[in-house]
Amino acid sequence: MAEEFLLECKLDQPAVLNGRSADVYSLVTIKPNGARLGSLLESSGGASLPAHLIVIVDVSGSMNTLIEPDPHARIVGSATVEGRTMTEVVASVPSRRMVAVNVVRRLVERMEPSDRMTLVAFDEGAYPLAKGLSRGRELDDAVRQLVDVGGGGTSLGLAFGAVKKSLTGAESRSETRRIVLLTDGEDSDEDSALREATQLGEEFRLPIFALGTGDSRADFLMKVCGTTLGGAFDNLKNEREAEDCFDKVFTGQKNILATNVSLQLWLSPEIFVRELYRTKPEVLFVGDMQPDAGNTVSIPLEYMERGKVYEVLFRSTVPARDAGRFRLAKATLTFDVPALGVIGGRVEANIAIESTADEARTLMRTGDVRRVITQAETQRQLLFLQEKRDLLERGQATAKDKNVVAKLLDALVKKFEEQGDQANLNIYRQMRDDYVRQGTITQEMMNRSLAASSKVEGAIAVQEVDDF
Repeated sequence: MAEEFLLECKLDQPAVLNGRSADVYSLVTIKPNGARLGSLLESSGGASLPAHLIVIVDVSGSMNTLIEPDPHARIVGSATVEGRTMTEVVASVPSRRMVAVNVVRRLVERMEPSDRMTLVAFDEGAYPLAKGLSRGRELDDAVRQLVDVGGGGTSLGLAFGAVKKSLTGAESRSETRRIVLLTDGEDSDEDSALREATQLGEEFRLPIFALGTGDSRADFLMKVCGTTLGGAFDNLKNEREAEDCFDKVFTGQKNILATNVSLQLWLSPEIFVRELYRTKPEVLFVGDMQPDAGNTVSIPLEYMERGKVYEVLFRSTVPARDAGRFRLAKATLTFDVPALGVIGGRVEANIAIESTADEARTLMRTGDVRRVITQAETQRQLLFLQEKRDLLERGQATAKDKNVVAKLLDALVKKFEEQGDQANLNIYRQMRDDYVRQGTITQEMMNRSLAASSKVEGAIAVQEVDDF
């Protein structure tokens, strides 16, 4: 019988010179098999699985800030919010909180009778407002409470803890579940939030879709999403973008083809493993790989949607070897396809490299893998730029740090010029010009860049900062 999914494994450098060590990138692509899945691959094929949306909304004081500047806003006073003095205004532009509330309302409106929602608000405390409710008056009342509850600091870890408590006990295997997080600010205890997010992923296999409103910390939210490889991030600058992201979240949740999806990578004990990325459907830098005692890395993708291809990319160092073939790794995909009654589906593929004395063969590169590497490393470089930007903001940047930022911004501008990408070129020129004038980079600029780097289309390449 044909397998439901196909695994394709490629190396950026299919051959290395024998007797020498080398760094190589491995790309694992997961594609649906049309011969087996047939009409299920069509958007209209088959009934949608029931969805359980777990919505977490930041209701801290800073969420009352406008989602974007309003030149016609009228100042009516000031207040101290989360330790900072903020101007109170009357404006036609909605606050970040109201944008988040409207997103939740739209989600409720699109729910089908079999769908459920759990709703948790948080500031420096957690406020469970709804637990597994279907659409109706009780859920509408819970959403209305988002307008008034909260107003203090920010502790996302407590919200994740409240979600864990609400999910304790048996859960239906027939429904799909995903956390939708709407937040704007820096967290008071990022380590706690990441720890709780990781536990949610391990215990309940819950991917996190984070929507940052306004000047959110995109780098932190990407780390939250990266606690499972099924997560994703986007940044909302205005109401229109909020609407687009709402449609993306709900359509994706109702378009799930496979559940309980996990990719295991058995890695040869002889290689030294380095960083891991998910490169499709969106780019997400995960960090250094951490194999278990069996030399295996488990990558929880959780769900696969119709019409999407999934990819992971990892780097490893191959030791010096004699001529011949060498297996770097074995990829094993496990999954369920509920519409076909498939439970515990499995497909495997080996990743092998050749050691050779033929130097010409070692110069060959796989073009499509190199393009993916370029996309993935762009995000890593922007996360590096975020770290330098934070040093600048705190007044702790050295002369070397400042020089690295300047050269990295020049490299970004140059690459966009070469690619003819005018929209992104304008962004990075403005970022560079602001840096030259003011000696810093705004968080809003960083968020726009990081959000763009997660999208496969339009990704760019930058030089290694080590060369600066």
